[in-house]
Amino acid sequence: MLHDVFICHASEDKEDFVRPLAEALRAHHLDVWFDEFALTIGDSLREAIDRGLATSQFGIVVLSPHFFHKRWTQRELSGLVAREIAEDRRLVLPIWHRIDRDEILRHSPPLADVFAVSSARGMDEVIVELLKRVRPEESPLIVARDFLITMGIDPPIVSDEWWLDVVELKEAQLRFPEPGMRRWIFPLPFPEADIGMKRGMNIAWTALQLDWAYDGEERNLCQITHPERVHEFLRKWPGLIDCARANPGVLAMYAPQLTIPGYDGGLADVFDSLLDPSRTDAYETPGYDEPETIDGRAPLCGELIAWRHPMFGNYAETELARSFVHAHGRHYSRYRFNTFECMAWLLTDDAAWMPQRLREALLEGFRKRDFWYQDVMSIHNAFAKALLTRTRSSFSFTRKIRSALVELLTSALRELSVQEDPMIVAERFIARRFVDGYYDWQDEIRVARRERRQ
Repeated sequence: MLHDVFICHASEDKEDFVRPLAEALRAHHLDVWFDEFALTIGDSLREAIDRGLATSQFGIVVLSPHFFHKRWTQRELSGLVAREIAEDRRLVLPIWHRIDRDEILRHSPPLADVFAVSSARGMDEVIVELLKRVRPEESPLIVARDFLITMGIDPPIVSDEWWLDVVELKEAQLRFPEPGMRRWIFPLPFPEADIGMKRGMNIAWTALQLDWAYDGEERNLCQITHPERVHEFLRKWPGLIDCARANPGVLAMYAPQLTIPGYDGGLADVFDSLLDPSRTDAYETPGYDEPETIDGRAPLCGELIAWRHPMFGNYAETELARSFVHAHGRHYSRYRFNTFECMAWLLTDDAAWMPQRLREALLEGFRKRDFWYQDVMSIHNAFAKALLTRTRSSFSFTRKIRSALVELLTSALRELSVQEDPMIVAERFIARRFVDGYYDWQDEIRVARRERRQ
């Protein structure tokens, strides 16, 4: 149906009652077919009315002394009654306006037998009675539609197939979430709700998230995005900033740069609350290994909020580097670029917005492990092959190997959409002795294996 209600009335009743009624119904977010709302210059009056009669969920009939003396109103009423019989449901909603039951009985006994509301009870009471029928209490799609309207969204009519897509996504999000399936999706407010108002709110929030999730992916917003661009995004979409504030741990998963003091942009209070070590929503989903810390003791905060802590939560540089790329929760993931690409980004001027102390810690964490090498080892590239087949003493950056490194970095920068000379980035990579870090880690592995055998 295109409209919630069609208002059948005599023109004489328009000024004192029908127009205020139509405006009040619209104020309650109902789609109202009313001639002053629906007709434009050049429209065929009969065709427009017939279309309104056929495409409205209910027909509000304003019964008055004038009503029964008009051919148009009688025709409209006949059309509504015909639909009522054909659809086998009550869709005529009568209002008695300056008329009583005896007078209605003289004109139409069937109408006198239908429960009606009298305009004498006042407009507010009339609206309450109509809404009870037109908008059944806690109808999920109606709840969702009305909430979206209050958020400034103009959703399709509830019979549109768009709603089916939203409901299907909502069910998938609640029951079959896939880690990393889509970034910028947040928990729905009522995870256990399957009926009524709460289900409607879940549907509404799913609809809101559809728009901003696609936009976030289109913009490629992730952990390497400048904080100002992320804040612009958060404030662009209705409901997003409220959803982010309600789920600061998930926001920190997607955009850890916002947790950096000075880059929080009005979110300081919710991020500060995550610094409490007991806040489970500030931790990644536990894996097989405990997180690495500087002194082997328990971390001072969750790793999702470590960038905000003055000591980075006591996490080791290698742990900070790993989580920079791979942090994940039960249903949400930070991952967008692989480790080699993230490491390459940190070596570019595009990363200049990041505080130097944090940037250095991340680069050192990548240097101390072979995280980055694992992403290039499967590529048939002279640089990757040389690391795999040569020892520390036999490895050197020949022209061929240096060229192969530039080739890898060129591909990474293209994926990152960073416009920077890969040869300059390669020189920074070499100067930071990432290759020595790789061999140091291989030596540690060999020592550990030897110790286990003894």
